[in-house]
Amino acid sequence: MRHTQLTVSFATSVMAFTAATSSAAEVIYNSIPSTLAANYTSQPYQAQQVSEFGDRVSFGGSARQLSSASITMSMWARYADWNVGGQYYGTGAYAGAGYTQSFTFNIYNSGTGSTPGSLIGSVTQDKYIQYRPTVWASANGIAQNITFDLSGLGITLPESIVWGLAFNTETYGVSPTGTNGPYNQLNVCYNQSSSWAPANGGVTVGSTDLSTKFINAANNASGQYGGLGTIGTFSLGLTGTSSGGTPYGAPMASFSAVPAPGAAALIGLAGLVAGRRRRN
Repeated sequence: MRHTQLTVSFATSVMAFTAATSSAAEVIYNSIPSTLAANYTSQPYQAQQVSEFGDRVSFGGSARQLSSASITMSMWARYADWNVGGQYYGTGAYAGAGYTQSFTFNIYNSGTGSTPGSLIGSVTQDKYIQYRPTVWASANGIAQNITFDLSGLGITLPESIVWGLAFNTETYGVSPTGTNGPYNQLNVCYNQSSSWAPANGGVTVGSTDLSTKFINAANNASGQYGGLGTIGTFSLGLTGTSSGGTPYGAPMASFSAVPAPGAAALIGLAGLVAGRRRRN
C-alpha cells in the first residue's frame, strides 16, 4: 500500500514540477529598455515603401520553447487628427485614444548571408495602438510595446532566427488598404540614443549584428534602411544613419521562452528520483 501511495505521489509531483517549470518564461533576447522613453528613431513603412521589417538575432539563456515576442512601435498619428472631428476622421473607425491594428509576426530560420531561411511559424494578431497626444514631450511620436502570444505555435527555437513584422498600409503590405489611415504613420523603433532617449540600453540579452537589418521594400532609395539586397524581397538591408550621422541600432524587440517540455520533465524526474532515494 505504501509503495502504491509513493508511486502516485511521485507521478503527481513530476507533473506538477513540469507544469510549474514550463510556466516560468525566460527572456532570451532583448533590446527594449525596461522603461520606454517618449519616442525613438524609427523605421517607417508607408513613407519608405516597406512591407516587412525585422532582424537576425541570436538567443541567450537556455529556454527555447517560444512563448512570446514584443516589438516597440512609434506612432506619429495624433489623437487630434484621428479622433471625432479631427482632420482625418471620417467613418468612426478610428475614434478614441487609439485604434486596433492587425499585424503579422513571422519567424524564419536564420539562413545565411542576405537571405533568411525557411519560415518556422507565423501569427496574425490584432493589437491596440495608442495615438500620439497632441502635445507630447516634444517628440514626433509615442513609443509603445506590442506583445505577441506565440505559445500556440509550439516552436522549439534554434540558436538564431530572423524575425519580421508585417502590416498593411495604404499602398504597401500583403493587402494594401487603399485608403488613408493612422497606420500610415506607424513605425518600428530602433534602439538608438537620441534627444528623446539619450541613454538607450542596446542589446541586453542575446546578440545581433548592429550594422544590418532585414527588410522588404519597393525600392532601393536611401533612408532609414540604407540599401537593400533584393528589392521587393525580405532580405538583408544595410543600416542607415540619422541626420547627425549616427548609425541606427537594432530594431527594439524582446523574445521570451520556457524550457522545452521534455527538458523540464527530465529535470523534475531527476530531482524527484534523488529525493525519493534519500527518503528510502
